[in-house]
Amino acid sequence: MKFVISFLSMLLVVTNSVLLLFQYHVYSSSLEENGTSFYYEQEIEMKMKENKIIVKQHFNNLPNEQTTILWPISSENRSCDLSISESCKRLSEDLTTFKEGESSKQSISYEIPLVDGFQDKKTLSDFLVKLEKGQVSYTTLHVTDELKRGGMWVSGLPIIGIESLDLIDYSLSYGSGNITDLYWQKKVLPIVFEDDYVTLYSEKKISKELMNQLKELRLPNSEHVSVLFEKNTNHMNASRISFIDSEDIASLQQELVVKNVQLKYGIDSSNLLLAEVISSYLMNRPIGSEKANWMYETLNNYFTTDQLADWKSKLQSNKRLNAEKLDKLLSNTIGLKTSYFTFNMQFSSENFPLLFEDSRTVYINELQQENMKVLFKDGKVLYAAEPLLAVLGYTLKDTNKGLFVQNTSRAFRFPIHEPFYVLNEKRFDAMSEPFEKIGSVYYIEEAWMIRLFLVDISKQDKRITITQSALF
Repeated sequence: MKFVISFLSMLLVVTNSVLLLFQYHVYSSSLEENGTSFYYEQEIEMKMKENKIIVKQHFNNLPNEQTTILWPISSENRSCDLSISESCKRLSEDLTTFKEGESSKQSISYEIPLVDGFQDKKTLSDFLVKLEKGQVSYTTLHVTDELKRGGMWVSGLPIIGIESLDLIDYSLSYGSGNITDLYWQKKVLPIVFEDDYVTLYSEKKISKELMNQLKELRLPNSEHVSVLFEKNTNHMNASRISFIDSEDIASLQQELVVKNVQLKYGIDSSNLLLAEVISSYLMNRPIGSEKANWMYETLNNYFTTDQLADWKSKLQSNKRLNAEKLDKLLSNTIGLKTSYFTFNMQFSSENFPLLFEDSRTVYINELQQENMKVLFKDGKVLYAAEPLLAVLGYTLKDTNKGLFVQNTSRAFRFPIHEPFYVLNEKRFDAMSEPFEKIGSVYYIEEAWMIRLFLVDISKQDKRITITQSALF
């Protein structure tokens, strides 16, 4: 056993030395744009027991300044790794930071309890220590199973070596980037394809045609992913591990592209919609869910040729993306402020249209409104109704009979999709609807706002001033 581990470790050192030298130049150039203070490498030793996992985590290339340690919530028995000399030199007494110091290598240990043991097709997520403002450039993973469960361990990293010895099962993996999930299943699937981008596991051999297509596939990120050709029975959603039912290039390409976009841009697995829209532009075709396709087509129908080229260029040149950053890039491309991605993420079950916002600050009765949205839609100017009416002294209530808006002396009722409204029990005809619901928010059209709620509006370059002209 010692010979096997020693041989693999020696191989690892030689390979890592070459890879890390290359990675340093690549990663250091993108620190500032990523909002990251530093990159570091990590080596993970995981010893699997019946009801817990003992983890030893070794950090390399640490910065000299103080660094905050973010422990997994479930971790127990946190300490330094006493088996390595000077591993505690920079670790604070309360175990919350690596103090300022010259030593670029530090090691810690902790345990992850397993209440029900490590069951078949179980996924372990967010089990590693992270460093605040740090990003992992390279990970080495050792998995030692003292129970000899057999099966296969999948993390998304390329598998370098697997050994089943008398007392343990052992596997070694390493590659670029971080890992957030570790998956185990009893049934071993053979590796049917492997390159720098992907490892495919399947019971069946893949066709020569699919093999050739995979060799030609160019993905937008260098971090490796693992794909299992079987059903995702536990609905696992991990950034570097995928399950695919059908073994066709279209399904495989779609899954791999989206996963790689998540890794390339640091998009959380819960924000799959963003990754699908970005993937669509990188591949020049709709990819992903029905909503992602709709968002892609909506933008394409609006873009001019020059705007589309500018948008694609912005996507490719950025390193980290989220909904807010995408909205800033989109606003810059179009020349109008929009919260298209933010709103569609907030209202996940609805298609929020591409709308533009008035970027001027709104003042009501000389009070600045921090969260007041003013939208342009179909030639109309719309104001977020509830915050506006609240400042004017009204309450708004949404019922199955329509909207009720009232204060101490005036009571309005606005029926749903009916050409009239009621004020203090008197009916008035309406040629258009004063209120419009977008997502879950009601907006009031500007002309109706002036007429119904007796306000004056003045607009300057940087502000919109709303003043009550009469009080009731």
